[in-house]
Amino acid sequence: MNKLSLYLSVIMIFLVFQLKSQNESFVALNVGGAIPQGDFAKKDSVTGSLGYANSGFMFGFDGAFFPDDFLGIGGTITFVNSNIDQGKYKMDLFNHIKSEYPDIEIPDSIEVNYSLGAWRYINIMIGPQGTIRAGSFNIDIRALGGVSFVFQPQSMFQVYSDEDKINFSRTRSDKAKAGFGYTLGAGIRYEFRNNYIIRLSADYTGTKVSYETIDEITYDNGDIETSTKNTDYALSNIQIGIGVAYHFDF
Repeated sequence: MNKLSLYLSVIMIFLVFQLKSQNESFVALNVGGAIPQGDFAKKDSVTGSLGYANSGFMFGFDGAFFPDDFLGIGGTITFVNSNIDQGKYKMDLFNHIKSEYPDIEIPDSIEVNYSLGAWRYINIMIGPQGTIRAGSFNIDIRALGGVSFVFQPQSMFQVYSDEDKINFSRTRSDKAKAGFGYTLGAGIRYEFRNNYIIRLSADYTGTKVSYETIDEITYDNGDIETSTKNTDYALSNIQIGIGVAYHFDF
């Protein structure tokens, strides 16, 4: 029993020494760009799950704890904003209205009220992270998972004519939806002075959420037709960031 206690004590002392000997752990502040990928970037159809997203900006906090020379636990909290290609979306939606409701004659005097927001989402993720030390540099790789809170662009699109009493509207809510998110990425850290770091990072992130779109059309006889559609949106992008970080140990 005494030998077992001695062995356990030696192991604990060794682990504590290992923890204290590491100074690869860090916290970082990052800014950069977000480049939409896949269906999130496509701009071909307003009836499907395409995002019409333009490149946006990214802001976030990263960190990692390394109890081992090479393996640790990383985490990120990231905010991303991507505007929609409003001109293309407006044109495609107007063409969709004319093809979806061919019985409606749209006069030249038609008026359009239109407003559209931006895609915004917050990623909170954690997972394994590895690092390789090379002089003043660290090369990092990570695979994180967690939750993404997505705010789709709030939109209001109205087409109406007093002469023919035509009124079409499409609305979407900007309420947040939560979905599973993931991040696969790599980065380079350069320690330019004691414990102070410049960090470059590149990540591929993805998530999927479902939103409700409501179309409403008022005919000249006063009848109102309403249709509701749930659409799954797959949001994916490449995030390129630069930031400052600080190495710490225990």
